Amino acid sequence: MNTQHQITVTQVETIEQFESLREEWNALLFQCAEKDIFLTWEWQFAWWKNMGQSKYHLWILLFHQGETLIGIAPFMMMKKRKYGLSFQWLENIGNPECDVSALISIEPEQTTRALLNYLAEKKQKWDVLELMEVNATTAGNQKILKILEESQYGVWRTKEEHFYIPFDGNTWEEYYNQLSKNMKHNLKRRMKRISEMGEVLFEKYSGDSLTWQTFQMMCSVSEKSNFPDLYKSDNLLSFHKDLLAFMQAAEWVQIEMLFINKRPIAFQYGFCFDNKYEDWRGGIDKEFETLAPGKLLMMLSLEKHFKRGLKENDFLRGVYSYKMDWNPLSREFTNIQIYNTSNIKSKLAYAWVKHLKPIVESLLSKKKQKEQQNST
Repeated sequence: MNTQHQITVTQVETIEQFESLREEWNALLFQCAEKDIFLTWEWQFAWWKNMGQSKYHLWILLFHQGETLIGIAPFMMMKKRKYGLSFQWLENIGNPECDVSALISIEPEQTTRALLNYLAEKKQKWDVLELMEVNATTAGNQKILKILEESQYGVWRTKEEHFYIPFDGNTWEEYYNQLSKNMKHNLKRRMKRISEMGEVLFEKYSGDSLTWQTFQMMCSVSEKSNFPDLYKSDNLLSFHKDLLAFMQAAEWVQIEMLFINKRPIAFQYGFCFDNKYEDWRGGIDKEFETLAPGKLLMMLSLEKHFKRGLKENDFLRGVYSYKMDWNPLSREFTNIQIYNTSNIKSKLAYAWVKHLKPIVESLLSKKKQKEQQNST
């Protein structure tokens, strides 16, 4: 335990301690401007219990000012080999399944400075700290990132894009009319074709209507999709089962499905949280691929979300062509690595990432272009 500038930092290292944090964790999160479903205790604990604890060491940091909890750093530690070396690697809980990460704090500047002081005191315990998918557009996160970049450590950042559709100020009809003529024509044509095949039904499941049987029905569609093994792992299934159980009462988890003659042919698996919908996973039965059931389901889903009064539809991470069809806006996210340059190993790794790797990648790119030109 360490006190710096009246802020006490406590490290949580056991699953029992983590489990006991639910009430105060979410009480803090709901006070934050930067809140997201992936930062809730429910998502973080379900992932750690089923996916994390067998491979990582828990490294959650709690920041108290007096008796008040002002920040949480949801970290985990593992030994990782990169660049031919072995590192004590700190990263956000949930990576790589987590689409959004951040420090959870109502005092982001004080929490970040306390974090840096703590890391300095524990400099023998870690080599690299990596935070993936941090929203770089919010005021609190911008303060955090600025302080980290100005620290004594080596810092390397890369950019990501998250796409979203804002609902504020538009009706569904106004939004739909802004889509391209080709997009609207294809939607109408495919809806007509699928309607001619039988009864078309759109269903939304959440709260009491969202059971494990619903999830298994979704999995049956996934098995016929491009990723048939996505929900086959016992650990992953257990993770999703806990996720549904933890979030059912709050109705945060939502599964939407498209049926033809009572047969499920497409699904969307996401979250309704903080008055927005986050589209996490989706899939279609490839037998119906020519009918674009995923697009039809997205159209029906967006219409419902507009009329429900949500503020946005967030497509989360990934630059995919299907997202562009819906005229989304984009937000800048960042992946940030903090190298503990007080030790030679991390200093060498930082030098490689910061200076040498870009040169090598540039040379390889030029070589590839030259080979393509010669081939042509």
